[in-house]
Amino acid sequence: METLLEKFLGTLIGGALGDAIGKSLEDVPAKEAVEFYGCKVKSFVEPHPLSPCVGLEPNQITDETKITLLLVESLIERKSLDPYHFFAKLRDWAKKEQEHRYPDPTLLTAIDLLSSGVSLEEAGLVSFSVEGVLRATATGLLHYYSPPLAAEAGRLVSLITHRSKEIYDASAVVSALVAFLLLESFDLTDPLERFALIEHLKTLMKYEKNRAYIEKVKRLLQESAQVQRGVEELGNSTFVFEALPLSVFLFLHHWENPIEAFWEGVNACGAVGGDTDAIGYLVGSFVGAYRGVGVFPAELLENLENYPYYISLAEKLYNITLDLMRRN
Repeated sequence: METLLEKFLGTLIGGALGDAIGKSLEDVPAKEAVEFYGCKVKSFVEPHPLSPCVGLEPNQITDETKITLLLVESLIERKSLDPYHFFAKLRDWAKKEQEHRYPDPTLLTAIDLLSSGVSLEEAGLVSFSVEGVLRATATGLLHYYSPPLAAEAGRLVSLITHRSKEIYDASAVVSALVAFLLLESFDLTDPLERFALIEHLKTLMKYEKNRAYIEKVKRLLQESAQVQRGVEELGNSTFVFEALPLSVFLFLHHWENPIEAFWEGVNACGAVGGDTDAIGYLVGSFVGAYRGVGVFPAELLENLENYPYYISLAEKLYNITLDLMRRN
């Protein structure tokens, strides 16, 4: 059985690995990806010429993971969730344009507006991008002992910059799912338990329209749908209720062989491409939370950019979480 610390490491590092590998296929049509790489990608590779991440090294993350790292740093420095402190770190990072790696334009706009004193409500800034909820994996770690609390914390850190009903519900799902997996609340070897997990996630969602997206995941699993059908019916774009449901489907579809879910996530290209780095990030986080860091090939771990730093962050966050549990 994996230790809790191994699961913390797996969540944080699995997301980074999914982002680093998936970035190379982002926005690349499936046909083009196969022709270029010759097969499914299962290692760090040079970004495809059609990827917006051309120029990054194969083992480098994008800003999608960087935002999560900023949040984890804030949690460690404050020993709790302090949204003002987290935003200060976002603001400082936004000023360092030379360090940016294809950041979400909505994120930069939101930081700029908030920094100038204009609220997102006043500006009418709305976003449905999955990039707004990726950071919620960190709150799933911080409050893993209470999935409902993790869900609320996920909402808080996501809605700082991405405002919509979709982000409200999706961030709760991401954070709570990480918590459920760390707690081993559901026996995923039992199909009824897998469906029960989906039902529990739905109870954390406020809007019926959003619940329907997650219900579709359950239907596809009940029908033993293959991965390609999942991509086609759920979608794989940056829209949060395409990328997130697909990630949950891939993870639960391959519950018996989680690393295969990871490979499917980073290769989740469709006919016109797909947000493979975000999908890879989510599936990698879920796989790591479920099976621990040891599920990932040692070669990937050893060659991930700044790998020792992830270990340090995960260990510190783990200790802070244990302190929070003792105080509560």
